[in-house]
Amino acid sequence: MSRGRMSGRRCARGPWIPAGLCLALALRPATAHAQTTVVRTDSVPPPVEQHISYHYDAVEQSLVRPVTRSLDLSLLARKLSKNQREAANVDAADQVRLPSTWWQPRLGFRPVSPEEMLAGPGAGTGPAGKWTVTRAKSQGVSKGFRIKDARGVRFSIKFDPVKYPELTTSADVVVSKLIWAAGYNVPDNSIAFFRREDLVIGADATHDVAGKKVKIDEAFMDELLRGIPQEPDGRYRVVASRILDGKPLGEWRYSRRRTDDPEDAIPHELRREIRGLYAICAWTNHTDCSARNTIDMYVNDGGRSFVRHYLIDFSGCLGSASITAQTPRDGNEYLVNFGSITKSLVTLGLMPFKWEHAVDPGMPSVGFIDADTFDPGAWRPFIPNPAFDVRTEADIRWGARIVAAFSDAHIRAAVDAGRYSDPRAAEYLRRILGERRDKIVQRWLPGTLAESGRDRGQP
Repeated sequence: MSRGRMSGRRCARGPWIPAGLCLALALRPATAHAQTTVVRTDSVPPPVEQHISYHYDAVEQSLVRPVTRSLDLSLLARKLSKNQREAANVDAADQVRLPSTWWQPRLGFRPVSPEEMLAGPGAGTGPAGKWTVTRAKSQGVSKGFRIKDARGVRFSIKFDPVKYPELTTSADVVVSKLIWAAGYNVPDNSIAFFRREDLVIGADATHDVAGKKVKIDEAFMDELLRGIPQEPDGRYRVVASRILDGKPLGEWRYSRRRTDDPEDAIPHELRREIRGLYAICAWTNHTDCSARNTIDMYVNDGGRSFVRHYLIDFSGCLGSASITAQTPRDGNEYLVNFGSITKSLVTLGLMPFKWEHAVDPGMPSVGFIDADTFDPGAWRPFIPNPAFDVRTEADIRWGARIVAAFSDAHIRAAVDAGRYSDPRAAEYLRRILGERRDKIVQRWLPGTLAESGRDRGQP
């Protein structure tokens, strides 16, 4: 949490502090940038694994934080004075100060061909040969397992929802390519197929039952695959996500810092590359952009050990809501949307919302995503995002510049990687992504639509 935010909260809670002091804190120059300090880690112990409670995070972001923000006098003063605090990790040219372990300059900052985009996160070829099952997950909202292929490469395997074949697997692959080209760290995801006879159960393979590890046997695998839709030739379709290199440290937050990482010197909500991610998430309808879909990895690269921050699991993007399809409400309102609740109460529900007029394309493999009702400035994720809540126009223009650099050729290549069996689904998604891109450019980069990625193979 930033020092300014903390000061404001103390003002809101401490009636003994003069209101004038709160106002002075709030009106400090918004352009002052914190200096990035990289601390030597030679003698510092490595960070330890820590996890964020998904349910606690959802309650905190949806209920607790909106209330505390409404009582924060410094935020109110900044809003009234239009003196929002800008990102703290930008240089004199208002660009992200490098190095960043979240983001690297790619599209929008240098040429990236569609071919480089597809190969960027990894080979994109998926598992090879026989698959040796090492772990499995049969409970919860989705089934899946981990495997080691014939080359010894490890993958996480996930299926589509039964009623929506191709929906989540395609979304996961398509958006991972786009997010990598936008500069972020993502896994190597690909569409893969296997037959039951391709699976070999590892000698130490287990699954969890009530917190206990139980050995996997053939009967368990048969039960896990029961009800999973098969291709006409008997194969199963999955998304194969290559296991990331390094030691997993758990999720990262969209606010505050990781205290056991000496290089994590700036509160996350004050980072331009995290705030500016709003434009990319709005474009791809990444409504599930919360801590639950992030991970920190402790890696060794170039002879130095450090924490690299990843975005993972894009099954809640485009028209997919992970285990079902998105609805017209998704992307327009939070799960708990106080503004909409108030509007419905005041109007007795007689005033319709714009998204109620959206037209569902009626394609299970696409789910729901449209461009007609898409408002780039009013897009909302599933639960409030702390970094997005403090974004400024400079942050969004930075992200819009990246979106504008995606050509029709980039979009086509990413959608093709999703391997939709219905040509209409692929064509619809290509068109919608192009139209949403153009709306973002029109909204945040007015007068530059001709400069956007339409019909160009290179940025």
